[in-house]
Amino acid sequence: MPDLYQLIGNRIRKLRAERPEGALSQEALAKELEIAPNTVSRWETGTYKPTPEDLDKLARYFKVPITTFFPDLQTDNARVQALTSATGGLGDKDFEEVIRYAEFRKARLALENAKPKKGKRRTA
Repeated sequence: MPDLYQLIGNRIRKLRAERPEGALSQEALAKELEIAPNTVSRWETGTYKPTPEDLDKLARYFKVPITTFFPDLQTDNARVQALTSATGGLGDKDFEEVIRYAEFRKARLALENAKPKKGKRRTA
């Protein structure tokens, strides 16, 4: 089974290839994100590990939730109801930022949990 970073890389590749506007090269994506072109390639192969901030930039660029990069994140209905109640009076832009922030925190936690624990070696 691929590790989390390989799954993330596959998702980045798929997002680039399946854009409604047409496929986007790694170089063009790198230019849009203002990063080195080989960084996108290395993310896609799992050689480099994107940070939560990198994933946030990618999610914003492709207009998808950051949780798109994490196949196993589940929804907790009680928390969804609480969030709905708390954000009821917000305008669309503020509501979108609250959602993005929550997704960012969730993604950061998933990446932290994917790191090998100190003193333990990760095996393939």
